[in-house]
This record gives sequence, structure tokens and C-alpha cells, in this order.
Amino acid sequence: MLSNPRWLAAMAGGLTAAVLSLWAMRGMPLGFAAFWLTPLPIFAAGLGFGPGAAAGAAGAAAVLHLALADTLPAVVFLAAFGIPATLIVATGFRDGRLDPSVPLAILGLWPAVVILLVAAWFSGTPGGLEGAMRTAVDQGVRRMGGAAGDLPMDELVRVMAAALGFWSAVSLAVNGAAAQSALTRTGTAMAATPRWSEVRLPGWYPPLTAAGALAWLVAGGDGDAVTLSVLIVLLLPVFLQGIASVHRRSAGRPGRHFMLGVFYAGLVILSVPAAIAVTAFGFYEQWGRRTSPPGGTT
Repeated sequence: MLSNPRWLAAMAGGLTAAVLSLWAMRGMPLGFAAFWLTPLPIFAAGLGFGPGAAAGAAGAAAVLHLALADTLPAVVFLAAFGIPATLIVATGFRDGRLDPSVPLAILGLWPAVVILLVAAWFSGTPGGLEGAMRTAVDQGVRRMGGAAGDLPMDELVRVMAAALGFWSAVSLAVNGAAAQSALTRTGTAMAATPRWSEVRLPGWYPPLTAAGALAWLVAGGDGDAVTLSVLIVLLLPVFLQGIASVHRRSAGRPGRHFMLGVFYAGLVILSVPAAIAVTAFGFYEQWGRRTSPPGGTT
């Protein structure tokens, strides 16, 4: 067993992921950064030694959470990073190459599934998921010495689940790309790095975004935090594809770096309007153009 590279990679990845996650959960210094780096060793094991190593790393880390902490930390780890990282690695390999099409869809699908499951879990409590999030925000603000009345509580609670799903998806995307880049530089990656700027969502993804929008409209619009959060996280992959399309279209143009700098500055300054515009551009690039790079009909 000790002479099996995949087994060793899985155990090393699982131990490192557990240390990063538990470091954050115990409130240690730089815990916030450690938490968002948790999926990096899982991706490193999977992209270097295969999906089995990724699953082994996630499983080993979950066992360590159970042994050193409790059931809830293990569930949080698996829901936030362990399971989605393993799914991304497993669906990313195709015929000996990396195809980021389905993994990109998982960045929206998995948070949506988790939000629905958590909402079902809290359905029997007063206020449901919104009530639980309101209580959590109130307790957190009080522990920091603030007053919940000073915050726009309704607006914050309405998008809190979507925000958590967004940052989890961003963490998965960034850590997966970082792991693949590091493995490629050292010559240990199982497959060549694809051109991320040409990533395409699978052809079956549009009905999901349409279903999310319909559920949000039928369930009560802005007043329903669950359906709103599900819709937002389902649109996240389209938003990321819009960003990828901007990079692809700017390739080879004079002043490309300046153009991208202005683009990202606009995302930060204009925030919501810019995000809506980029998402709309992602829809156009995926399904509006007559010609598309490979992957659009996956």
C-alpha cells in the first residue's frame, strides 16, 4: 500500500485538506485564507493521479474531521469542497484529456443542490432557511460587538446562501486551475491544460437556468431567498463563461492587458449591472452565435 503512488497522494491530499479546513474551523490565525485553500490538495491529488486519488483524499479528510472534530464539520467540508472537487475531477477527464465543460456546470449545479437540501433540512424550523440565516447573522454580529439593527438584514439574508455558494464555486475554480498549473510546470499532470478562455457549457445547461428563473418567478420573486439563491448560483457558470469569452475575444489585440484591467475594474465598480451584462454576454457566446468552439453540444 505504501508503494502505491495514488494511495500516497490520496492520503497526503486528505491530510493537508483536513489541516487547512480544521485550522479555519478552530479559529486559528489566517483561518479564512486556509478555509478557501482547502480544495487545493484534493485537486492536486486528482489531477496528478486520477479521480480515485481525489475521492480518496476527500474521504480521508472527512474521516479526520469526524475523528478530530464532529459530524457537522465533516458535513460542511464535504458539502463545500470534498464532494464537488471530486466530481469536478471525475467529470473533467475525457479520453485522456481535460474537458472543463461539465466541471464548469458543476460550479453552478452543486451549490444549487446544497441550497435546496439545506432548505429542506430547515423547513420544519421557524422561518425555514431564511430564519436560520437571520439567526446566524444576528449571533455573528453580536459576537463582534455590533448590532443587527444597523445592517440591512432582509437584503443580507436574501442573498447570503447565494454568496456562500458563489465563494465556494470561486474557490473550487481558482484552486483547480492553480493545481493544474503547478502540476503542469512540474511535469506530473495527467493531462494537458485546456485553453480556459474557450470553455463552453454543456448544451443541456440552458433548461436548468430557465427552470431556476421560472421557479423564482412563481415562488414569489425577491421575497423568496431559496429560489433567488438557486437562480443566482445557476447563473454563475454563465457569468464565468462571459469572463472567459472576454479573454478569448481580447487575445491578440493591442493593449489587451489595459482592456482587461478596465474590464475587471468595471466589474468591481459597477458590480451588479456589470455582472448582469457579463452574464448576458455569456448567454450570447454560448447559444447566440452561429459558430462555437468544441464543447457547446456536450
